[in-house]
Amino acid sequence: MHLLLTPLLLLIPGGWLGVLAAGSESSLAQALPVGEGAGVAEAVGLDALGSLPVQLAAIGAILVFSIVIDRYALRIGIPGALALFGAGVVIQPMSNTAFNHEGFENLHIIALCLLLFYSGVKICRRYFKRQEFVVPSVLISVFGVFIVIAVGSAVMYYALGAINADYATSEQPLLIALALAYCIAPLDWGAFTFVVKRVDRFSDRVMGVLEFETAISAAMTLVIGQALFEFFTNKGTTTMASSAVDIFVSSISQGIVIGAVLGYLLAVTIKRCAVERSQSIDLAIGFVMIGYGFNAWIGHGGLVCSLVMGLMVSILLSGEESRDEKEILSVQLESINIASESLIFFMAGLAVDLSVGFLPALLAAVILLTVVWLLRPLTVYLFFRGSDFLNNRERQFLSLWAPKGAISMALAITIPDLIEASGIPFQRVIHPVSETFIVDVVCFSVVLSMLIKSLVLPPLHRRLLNGQAQEQPAA
Repeated sequence: MHLLLTPLLLLIPGGWLGVLAAGSESSLAQALPVGEGAGVAEAVGLDALGSLPVQLAAIGAILVFSIVIDRYALRIGIPGALALFGAGVVIQPMSNTAFNHEGFENLHIIALCLLLFYSGVKICRRYFKRQEFVVPSVLISVFGVFIVIAVGSAVMYYALGAINADYATSEQPLLIALALAYCIAPLDWGAFTFVVKRVDRFSDRVMGVLEFETAISAAMTLVIGQALFEFFTNKGTTTMASSAVDIFVSSISQGIVIGAVLGYLLAVTIKRCAVERSQSIDLAIGFVMIGYGFNAWIGHGGLVCSLVMGLMVSILLSGEESRDEKEILSVQLESINIASESLIFFMAGLAVDLSVGFLPALLAAVILLTVVWLLRPLTVYLFFRGSDFLNNRERQFLSLWAPKGAISMALAITIPDLIEASGIPFQRVIHPVSETFIVDVVCFSVVLSMLIKSLVLPPLHRRLLNGQAQEQPAA
């Protein structure tokens, strides 16, 4: 159990316990006479609600609830994480305070580091020698994200004006639309694996493409988004160009080199020093935390570092003598990823405010999701049309699925951090009402996507692809 709590304890400070504590301080300060309230509030601080026993109890309650819900959710075909999201939505009005995004940056970056490392370990390497797999998979992972952000921003810019003008800032109306498209662009591993678990004999080739795409798209979204937000907040093509060069040439290259070195060291350490098999996960978490530390140094290249580290471990532990260690590592990391995703869904529920423009946000979510669903067949056609890796039915199924989940919610909540990283105060370009609107729209989009796809895709897979395992890819 300590293996799970070690990384999760790092995620709590500044999170939802801090929000509830802030609400308690505010209520106490308001109840006391002027002059006394401030002193008592300072004395109370976060000591009561931010103590270690309360943090452990909160983590334990969330994890127990997620495990219990998941058991029954798999039977009815609806992801259990949505129940945690709903719990957050219900609890938020009771806290009598707004959700504070500060500190959530640490949560979603650590969760992404764990997710990308796990994706690297699990990524489908058996097809890496096949050009018809690698080339279109790389193209759809990189340019598919860019197309969704570009087209989605344009569509949402005009749609928001028709829905409600209050949600477009006077200075940067396009910035709201860009934020929505940016958040919904990456594919999510958790939403992907939930559907895979519900399907017997899931198509191996489709799984290979989606494993690769979910691993790459999250990192690419952050890289592309950082350059675009710097352009819009600083209003200069020179700034965006220099930022793009710095990100792609410096940050990513450093992430690849550092990830390869750390991955090699981790694999060697597991082989030579892991006396017990359970020690492999201890070592993996330690190296992922080291990779997270590099994220502060090389920016989003630290996420590439985590991905490359996992890929190196997968390659170096692929021999017969190391296969058991790799399998144990994958199983343990999956449980940690589930825990991280559970916390993200719960915090996203706390961030949603149903009292501010519920119907406009729901309508905007439907429009945003429609854009994603319409663009998916186009990107699959563009990047797989010259490849014979997938047959026609597999391409049809892939065209209908772009899994969305916890990553999109985390990005929505941390939009202020991304904008302020460009050197401009967040509230100067986006009104607080618009911030709430962004979170609501993205969360509603994810919930709708997970509900619909988790119910529709398993029977669709059985109809299209089951029994087609021996069918050769189309020429």
